[in-house]
Amino acid sequence: MPDKWSARIRTLWPMLLGYLAAQLLDVGAPVAAWAHTTLGVTVTEQQVAAALGVVLGYAVYEAGRWLERRAGTGRLAEAARLVGRLLLSLGLTTGQPVYALPGQRVRVLGSDGSMRPPR
Repeated sequence: MPDKWSARIRTLWPMLLGYLAAQLLDVGAPVAAWAHTTLGVTVTEQQVAAALGVVLGYAVYEAGRWLERRAGTGRLAEAARLVGRLLLSLGLTTGQPVYALPGQRVRVLGSDGSMRPPR
């Protein structure tokens, strides 16, 4: 998979998971009421859901990155890496995207430990 698509998937998918998680939580009204009474700030349920979606999307991304970096050859480490890939890129083996300027020659570390040009 080209790095351009890899970067897009790895950016969009965790945010979409965070948004869906925020929609499943029914906390908009209580949080809006709490913010109004405690802080004197008026917010709508949609604003609470949007903010919660961003926070949960970031949490999904960080959890995926943590799982993706698990080392080892055991079943638990392999399962952790699989779950990390599911959270970050729909389970596709994309690798981390490489960003380079046009015309710049870059080499990345391949899965076999060798240096290779980016995809």
